[in-house]
Amino acid sequence: MRPAAPARHPSAAASSCSTNSQQEPRPENPLLLLPSSSRAGKFSLGCPVLDRLLSGGLPPASVTEIAGESASGKTQLCLQLALLAPLSPLSASCLFLHSDLPFPLRRLRGLAPKSRPDLLDRVLVAAAHSPSDLISLLSRAQRLLAHPGRLPPVRLILVDSIASLFRADFDASPADLKRRSALFFRISAKLKELAHRHRCVVVVTNQVVDVVEGEAGNTVAWSSGRRVSPALGIAWANCVNTRLFLTRDADGHGGCARRRMKVAFAPHLPERACEFVIRRDGVFGVEPAER
Repeated sequence: MRPAAPARHPSAAASSCSTNSQQEPRPENPLLLLPSSSRAGKFSLGCPVLDRLLSGGLPPASVTEIAGESASGKTQLCLQLALLAPLSPLSASCLFLHSDLPFPLRRLRGLAPKSRPDLLDRVLVAAAHSPSDLISLLSRAQRLLAHPGRLPPVRLILVDSIASLFRADFDASPADLKRRSALFFRISAKLKELAHRHRCVVVVTNQVVDVVEGEAGNTVAWSSGRRVSPALGIAWANCVNTRLFLTRDADGHGGCARRRMKVAFAPHLPERACEFVIRRDGVFGVEPAER
């Protein structure tokens, strides 16, 4: 259930460790399996199982958060989405804003189909080192989206990750908490403005923190034997429209991780989940019969 919003002004998969390798999905590169047309304008994740979980894919004019611990698959999904943008019915470019250094360029190149090296030219990358950096980049993105120039228009914005920008320069004092919340709302307002004005799909990744006993209100899940919750608290939770929670548990065959994607809250989806795997050729959902 989505956390209750604080009062404020209205302006304001399992791993692929199956004992029978024939039971695992073995499709081609997901970047080459896009449907010929989008469902109600949604952005495909490149996998029918994951698209079905999200009733067709990621919605435009909306901010989707992908939360999860380290190595849960957040960045892998973002890289896959970045390369899907030119292949989607929108034939769009992608703006990838990253705060975790270095940018995983080698993995991005490895995911690109060998027959389409030109896809890399459609991924625009910039680094954000602080919240003010991100706000500045989003302001510049407004001009880029309005006047794309020679490249196809940007219709996918990825921010990986929002929590990394708030690791330093903030403490638990009331003044800093107030300043941090104000930055949350500025960033989310800019993201939503870009999403609505240009019909963009906006995806933001978030890290997790351990849940303190008695702490309540935010989304909570078990991952790697820990009770965790998305970072930045309820204030940030109310800045996004949809939250997808990725979890992992090292209880698969041979100690490999089992990964799950769960819809924690969304205005258009019920709470549900599916398992997924990460392989060299991308991220794939796993059908129940294939587990």
